[in-house]
Parts: sequence; structure tokens; C-alpha cells
Amino acid sequence: MKKVHYTIISVVVLLLLSSIQDVNAQKEYRPLKTYIKKGGDINATMGIVNRLTKDEDFRNDPELYYLAALCQKQANVGNNTKVYLKQAYDTLSFFNTTYGMFHYILQCDSIEQLRVGETGKKAKYRQKGYEMLIDYYPNLYNAGIFFTRKKDYTNAIKFWKMYLDAADSPLFKKANLIETDPKMPRAAFWLMSCSFEAGNYKDVFLHQEMAQLDTANADLYYQYRAVSYARLQDSVHYEQELINGMAHEPNEMYFFSNLSDYYNMTGQFDKSLRMTDSLLAQSPDNLLFKFGKAIILFNKRDYDNCIKISKEIIASDTANADAYYYVGNCYYNLALNIDADNVANINSKEYVANRQKMMKLMRESLPYLEIYRSMRPQDKERWAPLLYNVYLALNDEKKFTEMETILNQTDKGKK
Repeated sequence: MKKVHYTIISVVVLLLLSSIQDVNAQKEYRPLKTYIKKGGDINATMGIVNRLTKDEDFRNDPELYYLAALCQKQANVGNNTKVYLKQAYDTLSFFNTTYGMFHYILQCDSIEQLRVGETGKKAKYRQKGYEMLIDYYPNLYNAGIFFTRKKDYTNAIKFWKMYLDAADSPLFKKANLIETDPKMPRAAFWLMSCSFEAGNYKDVFLHQEMAQLDTANADLYYQYRAVSYARLQDSVHYEQELINGMAHEPNEMYFFSNLSDYYNMTGQFDKSLRMTDSLLAQSPDNLLFKFGKAIILFNKRDYDNCIKISKEIIASDTANADAYYYVGNCYYNLALNIDADNVANINSKEYVANRQKMMKLMRESLPYLEIYRSMRPQDKERWAPLLYNVYLALNDEKKFTEMETILNQTDKGKK
């Protein structure tokens, strides 16, 4: 009898507590319901919502979030009416209240589904929430476009994330938007683009599979990913992404140029040469591939072949200043190599012969370096030291003195 008595008391206590909580909830929710019916100050109303979401007694109540979404809808309808009547309206508020509806309904659904799993009761708000939001869904995309065009990437990212995350949520499962919405890949690409522009490099990879389906922006897709890996100091994925970009967008020279630079900077010259030779086998007249090979050959100190391919470039493109630089620099380095290996006896025939070869190479380098100087006068740090030594070797005192002055001025400028 005592056990039955205690059980009855426990049930009564629970019923009383539940009743008290219901009364408190109705009291706290009354201002929200009043706003939903009559409108008013949305900021003050959302202040109440924010307070209640931090309260232990209310923050796990699905009804609170459903009412918050209805408040956002009421404010949105007010702005929408102004749009319809062609009256002045707050664009930011218009879009933010749309976002607020989705934010609170998705929270409501998430919390309610936890309760459904615990109690087995049927969901009360899922269908209501879906019906509230489905017609507003396109406005998330419109907001994303609006803020992207304004280069307000923080807000743009917020709306693109919501557009994609909402479609992937259990609430929208029956709409199957991931499969049926043709704008989904473009939205994922815009999220990638805005995240990149905002410097949020980790977020570039959110919804990456969907963004890859936006074939119109495939070149930028791989560029954003490659640069993001570089900024995140992930060299392994950076290299792989450039390779992927070359495979999928073979006509986009960005990937070849940057992959070549990466290999050259990391001393992987043989790897770079194999890649470039394979591309030249397919496009033997491609000047960019030829120039890439010239750089590799120079870095490998294969000066004779670098001169050969650089002259081929000049024959096809006389405006390529760097090709002149590499020819001149290669002749100069070949001359230095002979001088370094020359015998010590200055009276020997071998020494004299080698000296003549060296001077010949210095003279051959001169016109190319002077042309490079005329084409790139600002690049003093590249041509001035070389011309200084060439004029010195050729005993051209006037021009040597000029180079000496330029180098001194350059050194002072650094200080």
C-alpha cells in the first residue's frame, strides 16, 4: 500500500510541475504571440527570444523556436508589404528575417526530433515548419546573390550556407532539393567563392562535391581549392589540386604555371621537366610550355639547351623579355664556368684558348642582356649585376662605371 501511495504522490508532483511549467511558458510566450498577431517592435521581441533560449526551463522547448520563427515571419511580411507597395524598406532586415525563419524552424525541428526519439510522440511542428519555409526558400538564394554582388562576403556566406544546409536537413528531405534544385551547384560554388574572398580557407571545402557540379566555373573551382591549400600550408593537397586542375581544365594555363613554379621552388626539376615535356609532346608550339621548359633547364644549369629553346621563343615572340634574359644569363654562366675551370698558367696555350672562349661568350651574352634592360628598365636587380661583370670583362670602362653607379644607387635604396 505504501508503494502505491508513493507512486500516486510522484505522479501528482510531476503533473503539478508540468502544469506550473506550462503556466510559466504561456506567460513568457504571451509577448511573442501578441507580436505575431499585431506586430510591433521586432528587436524587443527578439530580445525576449534570446533571453528565453538561455533559460534552462525554455531553451529545449520546440514551441519557443517555432514562435520565434513566426515572429520573424511577421516582420518579414511587413517588409514584403512595403516592397509590394513600392515603399522604402530595409533590405538587410528583409533578408535577415527570412534567414531568421529558417534558423529557428531548423532549431525547432532538431530539438523536437530529439524529444520524439525519447518519448515516441508524433512530431507537432515538422509539417508546420516545412509549410512555413518552403515558399521562402528561393529568397535565401536571392539574398546570397545580393550580398555577393555587394562584396559583403560575411552575409553572403551566411545565406549560401543556409541555402545548402537547409536543403540537406531532415525537414526538407521530402522536397529532395539536393537532387531537384538546378541552382544547387551554383549556390555551392558561390559559397566556395565568397569563403575564398573572405579568407575563410577551410570553408572553401564545404559542399565541395556539389560545387564541382557547377561546370561553368570548373577552372575557378580548382584554383580556389589549390590556393586555399597553399594558404593552409598543405603542400601535398596543393600539388594534387594543381594536377587535378590541369587534368580537368587543360586549356587553363594557371595550373601549369603554378605547378611549374611549385616544382621549381621545391627543387623538383626532373619532375617539372617530365611534366613539361609531356605537354610539349601534345602541343609542341605552345610558347608557355616552352618558356616553362627554359626555366627548368636554367635551374638545372643545362645552359646550352636553355639557350636553344629560349631562342626558339624569341623567334616566335620578340616581345618575350624573359627569353632574352635567359639567353644572356646562360651565355654569361657558360663564360664563368670556363673561367672557373681554366688552368692556372696564364702563359699556356690552353689558358689563352679558354680565355678567348670565355670572352666570346661574354660578347654573345651582351646584346641579349642589353635588350632585356631596354625592355625591363625597372628590373635593375636582375640585369645590372650581370652587365656590370660583362662590361668589366670586356673592358668597357664607360658602361662599367654606369653599372657601378646604378648598383650603388640600388644598394642605397635598400637601406
